[in-house]
Amino acid sequence: MNRWMCGVKLSDRKANAELLSRLSNESVSDVVRRGRLRWFEHVEHKELDDWVSACRSIVVEGVKGRGRGRPRKTWRQCVDKDMAKLNLSVMDTHYRAVWRNGILGNRAVVRKNYR
Repeated sequence: MNRWMCGVKLSDRKANAELLSRLSNESVSDVVRRGRLRWFEHVEHKELDDWVSACRSIVVEGVKGRGRGRPRKTWRQCVDKDMAKLNLSVMDTHYRAVWRNGILGNRAVVRKNYR
């Protein structure tokens, strides 16, 4: 779709990143990452006695008979990878401006010292 909107044919050999920058569109992975991190912030702010907070520490065992190949990534593993990529920590969820700017890719707001 991006190639069609730019008027570029596949034989022109233009990279998708170049086309995205030309259109000023976001990539799908960035939109998914932002949504996942927004949900993570929401879950982190839940009370400790809430059932959602209790679900954070559940370890789900794999289905019997699926011993081949690499196991699927958990939601938390994806969140940890996203936070590492954006240089965020779990403590940043307590500072709304820092977290929001971090997941949007803007690091203009400086972190406070954690205690």
